[in-house]
Amino acid sequence: MRIETIKLWEDRDDVELTMFLHLPDAFLPNPVKKPAMVVCPGGAYQNCPRHGNEGDPVAMTFAIDGYQAFVLEYSVAEKASKEQTLFPAQIVDLGKAILTIKEHADEWGVDADKISICGFSAGAHLCGMYATTWQDGMLSERLGTDGEKLGVMAALLIYGLHDYVLQEEFNAAHPNFITQIDGNTPIFGATHPTREQLEAYSPLCRATTKMPPVFLAAATDDGLVPAMHTIRMAEKLQTIGVPYECHLFQYGEHGFALGRNIFTPFKQELNHACAQWAPLAKTFLMHLISPETLKPEESPFANMQMEER
Repeated sequence: MRIETIKLWEDRDDVELTMFLHLPDAFLPNPVKKPAMVVCPGGAYQNCPRHGNEGDPVAMTFAIDGYQAFVLEYSVAEKASKEQTLFPAQIVDLGKAILTIKEHADEWGVDADKISICGFSAGAHLCGMYATTWQDGMLSERLGTDGEKLGVMAALLIYGLHDYVLQEEFNAAHPNFITQIDGNTPIFGATHPTREQLEAYSPLCRATTKMPPVFLAAATDDGLVPAMHTIRMAEKLQTIGVPYECHLFQYGEHGFALGRNIFTPFKQELNHACAQWAPLAKTFLMHLISPETLKPEESPFANMQMEER
């Protein structure tokens, strides 16, 4: 496997893309290009820990299943200036990552039509914003490219923040350690953004039929980003007709990543059913990657069934 980290912007060292690539098999003269997964860790837009539970380990679990996997370290307050972290900087970072992968698709063995994105918490918010805005012209203008080149096959949104209005109301009623930091100023430019600002960067408010299929997962005991975000997003997708799948787990709290909570990852009792989101997501993606499933009338048993009747 080839593991390498590259800078996405020549003048910055903090926005990086790490790749976990399967090398071509010497016994295959025409190796098949593989689907790709771009992972966006969480961190409340304060940090983006690539080496944490939501970064490299997630990329590796997709790599094990044959994906060309990537981890994006996007613009965050701990590593960049205020001007560099204001929305939509992170969306542009992700767009640059997608464009870079597609530009190197042949070299990196990627099927450019089968690139998906996967985010956790703030990373899920980022992926949700990307899924809802990639086609509106902002990204193509910022990146100087054809907007169609920026599309993705699917978005996996794991315990994501989908509605900033809901989150502001929740934070006011349930103070926690996240609310003790000024998480709004680095991304909104103000401690108390207007409702218009909150809605402008809420995937729930931006959802349209141009979105790719979406996979949602959250824990109902999440005390930082309530599962109602995921429930409302699923309701919106159902209403507008975007293909989606939604899984709510009773236990897992916030940050369950691959099943081990990021705050106490070594406690056996925290390895709950929420770990099943990953295999469920892979099945969800399989149906998008290989949609040529047999229709009932094409089943090899169809004639036999007809004869029996």
